[in-house]
Amino acid sequence: MSTAVIGAIVGLVVAAIDFALLRLLASRVELPETKRVLNVTGLSQFVLLPIVGYLVAPLMSGE
Repeated sequence: MSTAVIGAIVGLVVAAIDFALLRLLASRVELPETKRVLNVTGLSQFVLLPIVGYLVAPLMSGE
């Protein structure tokens, strides 16, 4: 498995943890707009963090 794929997997795991924490925070907020923003932010990180991990991991490892 290449370093880029490992970085993408790590990014996906971090996104899942962050999504769970943002959903927990959204359940405690009263304003519906804030809930929507927190949920959209959590979902967008499922796309962004694996891409960043895929691109940054080879740079950090020196490949």
